[in-house]
Amino acid sequence: MGLENVLRVAVVGSGVLGAAVADELVRRGLSVVVCTAEESRPPVTDAAFGWLNSHGSAAEPPSGARDQDELARSLGVLRTVTATPPLRGLIAWNGAVSWASTAAATARFAEQSGPGVATVGAEALRRILPGLRVPPPVVAHASDEGMVEPDDLRRAFLARARAGGATVVAARVDRVRARRAGGYELWGTGAALVVDRVVLACGTGLPALAEQFGEHIDVPGVPAARFTFTAPELRLDRVVSTPSFEIRPSARHGFVGAEDVVPGEPESATRARVRTSLSAVTEAFGLPREPVLEGMTIGMRPIPAGDGVLCAPLASAPGVVALAAHPGVTLAAALAQRAAEQLGESAGSE
Repeated sequence: MGLENVLRVAVVGSGVLGAAVADELVRRGLSVVVCTAEESRPPVTDAAFGWLNSHGSAAEPPSGARDQDELARSLGVLRTVTATPPLRGLIAWNGAVSWASTAAATARFAEQSGPGVATVGAEALRRILPGLRVPPPVVAHASDEGMVEPDDLRRAFLARARAGGATVVAARVDRVRARRAGGYELWGTGAALVVDRVVLACGTGLPALAEQFGEHIDVPGVPAARFTFTAPELRLDRVVSTPSFEIRPSARHGFVGAEDVVPGEPESATRARVRTSLSAVTEAFGLPREPVLEGMTIGMRPIPAGDGVLCAPLASAPGVVALAAHPGVTLAAALAQRAAEQLGESAGSE
């Protein structure tokens, strides 16, 4: 145990998952140190679109591996956890609309999504999206979903953790080893850190650290692009996802969009796809001029093999929890609670 019998936990990684874990552990009375190689702006969080989504999109129905019940519960946890400062007001729970290439496909998506999603016709859609020039005949409306600036959420989690006593150190962790006396040593940039427990929340860097304990964990990185743009005439207050574009408003950037990236393609090809999306936005909303692309970030989303969620103790390293997930922003608060419970269970078993 650490000083004064307070369990000391190292959280490796300060993306939104690591930040949420640090916040949760501090609120449970643990001593926390967050190790981050890029404390100012982790690239995975920065590249996230920021759609708090439990249903997926009619334009791209989720795979069978997506656990809608877990995602719905996670949204509920996120609502509760962000109800107090400094997180209160960061999330806009304005809902989301999406549609597929055909009305039948959109209706099928809404039916399969359950009670959280309803179909709306063109007349109702004009009230939800007043600027849409030619509304599709059927649209899926998810009223319980929201949007957030992922980096703002991450920073707020870290700020609350710091206020509760957590320490954030700018250090890359390259090695983790068990100590004979108990606990773990973390090595990398800077001096060694000695702790009682460890949460590995470092995305695609997680497999290399787990391998040091003889554990094989597959967390491939899947590229995705997030872009920002300005469009003064565009009237929009929620997420819109269609076969041609996926966008949302942003108080910081004007508007934010998401676009897939083909692994290995040059950035020029991704940028061309982004411009095609912006042309589709211009056409759909009848804008007098095409939106101005302000910036584009390509990040590697860590998506664990299987159902895309990993939150589990390492069998060969008691007190070490591996954590990675997609969509990490939506799942952050709920997985932080799960990771904290697993740390508590490992402490009780010793």
